[in-house]
Parts: sequence; structure tokens; C-alpha cells
Amino acid sequence: MAEEVYGPFASVEETVKAVDVLELEGYSNASITIFSHGEYADDINKRTDASVTSTETSRKREGTIRDKISTVIFNGVEETSNLSERLQEKGLSEKQAAKYAEKIKSGHLLVTVSKGLKMGNDAAEDSDTFGERVNRMNY
Repeated sequence: MAEEVYGPFASVEETVKAVDVLELEGYSNASITIFSHGEYADDINKRTDASVTSTETSRKREGTIRDKISTVIFNGVEETSNLSERLQEKGLSEKQAAKYAEKIKSGHLLVTVSKGLKMGNDAAEDSDTFGERVNRMNY
């Protein structure tokens, strides 16, 4: 299922506001991904709980292999050299992915959200027994 796309946004502030609104609408941070140019990735990661995918390594995160592994694990910023491919994995067409990848590389930010992972969308709600007692006593 294709994810919904929000943006591109011209600033970190606009992006953070969009993520805040999505979270207020009930989307979990696990369903939200922010695609960012490397220079903004650390700032966005500090200001949101959403996952961040970056086009390149921030200067702050350059260093030894050990530093890079530690930072990625604890910082939550995923780096990719093929942004277009990552966007296609989110359900965008090849043409859309190429267009948005260029925008992101030029400094814009993009937010994707999996609509199926909205809080309150419990699979049990579709069940015929939702709200009924499971253990019935027949006397």
C-alpha cells in the first residue's frame, strides 16, 4: 500500500509542524518517515520522534566506523545513497520518486506516513466478537 506524501517543505520548522499534526491526528511515530538532506537530519531527529532518512552523512556524524554505527543506532537517522529507491519502497512511482529525490537533494524535506498505522485502527474492531464476552457460561 502506498504511503501518503506531505511536502516538500522548505524548512525544518514546517516539517516539524506537519509531523506534530499527523501525531495529533493519531498516527504513531513509527508510521512517519521524514526524508531529509544531510544538513537537516540531526536537527529533525532531535525535534521529532519520527524516523529520519538522510541523503548523506552530516558533518557532525562523520568519524570512525564505530562512531557512525553508534550514532545511527542511538540517533535513529538512516542514511541512503539511493533516495529514489527508498521513496519507491514507500509506494511512489519511479517518476514521483525521482522528482521528490531532486527536491530533497536541493534542501527540501518530505514526510511520508503509512495510513494503515493510525492509532485506534485496531484489527479487533473488524471482528464479529468485538465487545462481546469471550467466555460465555451456558447454564
